[in-house]
Amino acid sequence: MKIIKFSIILLILIINIINSKECTKNHECNLPYSYCGNGWLIDVRSIGLGRDGKIYFTARNQFDTSNNQLGPSYLVSVVKDSAERNPGTTIVYKIIDEQPNGPVYNRVNGIGGVNQLSNGKFLIIKDMYRYLPLYGTINEQTKKYTTAFKQNFENSIFIDGDTMYRCIDNRLESVTPVPLSLDSPSGETKLLYNTNYCLGLVKVGSNLIFTQRIQIGDQSIIGFYITVANCNNCSTPSPMFSVTDPAVYSLAADKNYFYYSTRNGLFRVPMNGDVSKRMKLSDNPNIKGILRDQTSSGIYYASSFGNGSSIIRIDANDFRIQTLYDYTGASNPSTSTGTCQCLSAFTGDNCSNCNGTVNWESDPITNSNYPVCHPFLPDGSVSYCNQDWQCPNNPYNYCLDNSCVCRKGFGGSTCQYCSSNNVTWSNGIPTCNLYYHGYSTSS
Repeated sequence: MKIIKFSIILLILIINIINSKECTKNHECNLPYSYCGNGWLIDVRSIGLGRDGKIYFTARNQFDTSNNQLGPSYLVSVVKDSAERNPGTTIVYKIIDEQPNGPVYNRVNGIGGVNQLSNGKFLIIKDMYRYLPLYGTINEQTKKYTTAFKQNFENSIFIDGDTMYRCIDNRLESVTPVPLSLDSPSGETKLLYNTNYCLGLVKVGSNLIFTQRIQIGDQSIIGFYITVANCNNCSTPSPMFSVTDPAVYSLAADKNYFYYSTRNGLFRVPMNGDVSKRMKLSDNPNIKGILRDQTSSGIYYASSFGNGSSIIRIDANDFRIQTLYDYTGASNPSTSTGTCQCLSAFTGDNCSNCNGTVNWESDPITNSNYPVCHPFLPDGSVSYCNQDWQCPNNPYNYCLDNSCVCRKGFGGSTCQYCSSNNVTWSNGIPTCNLYYHGYSTSS
C-alpha cells in the first residue's frame, strides 16, 4: 500500500514538473497544445476585470510570427491576486478572423477596459486603419468577431450590467441595452451631460467619474469630475481638480479616490479634489490601462516598455506591489524565462487531454492549424461540434449549427426514442416514422 501511495505522489510530482517546465520559446513546449507564457505583448491601453475575478487582456505572442509579422491576437486571463511572481496566464481563446494586411489594419487592440457583459461575453476593440475603431463581441464557440459599433478610442466607455455609458465628443450618454451587433435593435439612448470632449469614464456606485479637456486661453488642461449617473441633459459641474499634463492615459476610481496615469506616472487624489494630498503610486511613465477592483483592495495597471509589457497589482491599503505578468525579455528573449502553459481547457502532462471535443481551426495569418478544446456541458453533452461524428449518439443525432440535435422524430437524452417505435434505416441513417398506416416522416 505504501508503495502504491508513493508511486501516486511521484507521478503527481512528475506531472507538475512537466507542466511547470521553464521555457524561453514556444517550441520548447508541446506545440500546438501548450505555449511558453513569457512572450505576451499586451494591448496595454485597456484591460478588463471579469465577473469570475480574473484580469483579462488581449495580446499577441512575441514568438508567434510569420513573414516578420506578429501572429493573431488572443484573449488571455491571469489571476487577480497571487503570492507568486508571474503566476501564469491562461488563453481564453484565439481570435481567428483578423486581417493580415498590416500591423494595424483590422487588428484587435484591447478589451475595452470594461467588465464582462452581463451575458458573459467580452467587449473587444479592433483598430481599423484610417477609420474609427470597432467595438464588438467574440463568439466563444466560433471565435469570430461581431461588430457592435464604432467609436473614437479616446472617448471612453464603461459597462454597468446591461447599460453602456460612453463619451461621444461633446456629450456623455447612456445606452440600454448594450449593443452586441450592428443588427441589434436600437436601445434607449439618453443624453446625460453636455461636455467638452469627454475622455476617461468610470462608474462607482451611483456616480459617474470622468475627465474632459478644458481650454483656458492658450493653455489646455484636463479636468476631473464627479456627477450622478441618472441626470438628464444636464450641464457639466465644476471640476474637482485639474492637471496640466498633455494627456491622461487612463482613469479609475473608488468611493474615496481618483486614480489616473500620465507620462509622469500613476497618481491618487482624494475624491474631494484636494491635490495637496496627491500621492504618486508609480514612476512608470508608460501606464496605459488602470483598473480598480471595487470588491477588494486591488489597483491594477498594464504598461509597456520597448517590446515588453506587464500587469501589476498595487494594494490600496499597504501599497504592496505584486507582479501578475511581466515580460521584459523582448530585446533578449533568451534571458526571459516563463513556464509552459496549456491552451484553454486542455489538461494533462503534455496538455493534449480534452474533456470534450477537439476541433482544429485554421489561422489565416500564420497559415497553420491549432486545436480548440470545447469542454462537455455539465450533463455530459457536447457543447460544440462541426462534424456529425462528434455527436456521441450519432446517427440518432447530428451536428447542426455547431450543436448536436436529435434527428426529426427522435427524442430522449440519447436521441434514440421514437414514439411510434417504427424506425427504418437508409444508408446508415435512421428515420422515425411518426405516422404509420401508409404515412411516414420520410415521405
